[in-house]
Amino acid sequence: MIHKTIVIATIFLLGQIIIPSFAQSAPEHIAPGVSTFEHGFTDIKFLDAYFGTSSGKIEVQPGDKNVPFTIVFSNVGTEDIAGIKGLLSLPVGFSPAIANANANLIEADNTQVATSGSSFFLTFFVNVDKNTNVHSYSGTVQVTYSRVRENGVHTNFFDFDFKVTGKSVLNVKAENQFIQPASNNQVTVLVSNDGTAGLNNVDITLNSQSNSTMGSSNLQNVVIDQNHWNIGTVAAQSSNIFSFNIFVPQDVAGQTLHIPLGVTYFDGQGNQVTTTRAVDLIVGPASSTFTVKLSTPSYLMMGVMQNLTLGLENLSPSKISDISITLVPSSSDLRILQDPRWFIKEINPLESTVLNIPVFADQSIGNQAVNFDMNIQYTKDGSTVIEKQSFATYIRPVIDVSVYGVDVMNIAGKQNIIGNILNQGNIKGQFATVTVEPIGNSNIKKSVQYIGDIDIDAPTPFNIPIEFIGNPTFGDHQVVVTVTYKDTLLQPHTITQEDIITLVNPTPQTNDNSQIQLIILVAVAAGIGGIVFKVRKAKVPIAKKVTENSS
Repeated sequence: MIHKTIVIATIFLLGQIIIPSFAQSAPEHIAPGVSTFEHGFTDIKFLDAYFGTSSGKIEVQPGDKNVPFTIVFSNVGTEDIAGIKGLLSLPVGFSPAIANANANLIEADNTQVATSGSSFFLTFFVNVDKNTNVHSYSGTVQVTYSRVRENGVHTNFFDFDFKVTGKSVLNVKAENQFIQPASNNQVTVLVSNDGTAGLNNVDITLNSQSNSTMGSSNLQNVVIDQNHWNIGTVAAQSSNIFSFNIFVPQDVAGQTLHIPLGVTYFDGQGNQVTTTRAVDLIVGPASSTFTVKLSTPSYLMMGVMQNLTLGLENLSPSKISDISITLVPSSSDLRILQDPRWFIKEINPLESTVLNIPVFADQSIGNQAVNFDMNIQYTKDGSTVIEKQSFATYIRPVIDVSVYGVDVMNIAGKQNIIGNILNQGNIKGQFATVTVEPIGNSNIKKSVQYIGDIDIDAPTPFNIPIEFIGNPTFGDHQVVVTVTYKDTLLQPHTITQEDIITLVNPTPQTNDNSQIQLIILVAVAAGIGGIVFKVRKAKVPIAKKVTENSS
């Protein structure tokens, strides 16, 4: 009997197992989570959490206050939701920027309706403790909401990770701000990051279009040899450098240049940042010490084709090469008779060279000073240097004096040294004197004669009576004729000329001539005496007669 009961029970249990597979039965609701394809379904889905607002992410570093912290959700349900509120729980080091009744929980709400399939934001405001680190952290947010067409409040919880990125701080400046005018300067620019987050993929370009807006109009003649630099990543509290060569003309000496740069990089949040910076360079004064020393003439002659002799000396311990020289006079009446550019291959250290430059000075600039502006460009120690120098020279009229026709002439019974002075220049000489003095065995006494002005293109004669030291000697005498005069600047000039003159013994007058002269004198005297006698003889009777008539 017991055995029969067990068999019946077994058959019943088997029937319970087999029958559901084949027999029809009423539908049955399966509780959520039983099916392997079933998930915990909610109306909203977590997308992202970061420091920033719905407009974008921002960098945050320890110590920042009242920082927006935004969590992005999506309404993945079939119903619109509203009344969205959030409570944010963050680890130690983060606290609410606005005190509330929920202790360390940070509150936020969204007053808009999140339609089905749209995203929405909850933005919390957080204080970041100064002792926190730049690091990744975990947090939890509770979101409550209501379905628009239903009653009741739904609550969801989400765990997430977020990061305190730190802040990148970009600084750009020249390592040495001082550069020289009229020179090719190498400038090294320091790109530094003084912040707590890295600057990633830093790219810098020369922003020449912003010269006018940045007040850099003095960059017009400045030449920079590069315009793009890829710097790479600049880690927090570190720096990178880049370099360029800049040529600065002389006319910006003493000014400040603002070199405009466009900078693009990615910050700690991965945002691409585009900004501008300026590198300030201070141009020194025009140099008073030059590498090339000039030697120039003190004057040029007026109305004469001539060479201006220009000396150039290299004062530096380095060789200068590829020397280009340009010379421009201040007056158009001084003409350079060739191309006013000259080239010199090189000048070794402490050596000199000379340029002979053909020029002509018109008479209209006589007695004036003419300035010359001179540009000297050369290569020294691998750099191009330009020196701007100037010098002046006086345009002196020409007094071209010569002596000719030196001889001896008997004047009024006395022998004189005679001659002529000819001025073939273009202006007269002033305060001229002629000096004759003996040389060798001559005993002629030194004599001086003042002749005044020496006019142009007309001989000026001189005659100097001969005196002797001791007894006269005749024959050949060697003498020096010296002419001294002054120019328009009253500077004295002297020319000398050696001559040989011949002195002869004067011929004495004969007795016959003396007698003839005596006879002539006696006859003249006799004639005069006869006339006087006749006059007196005629007057005596009259006197007597008168006398008589008076008695």
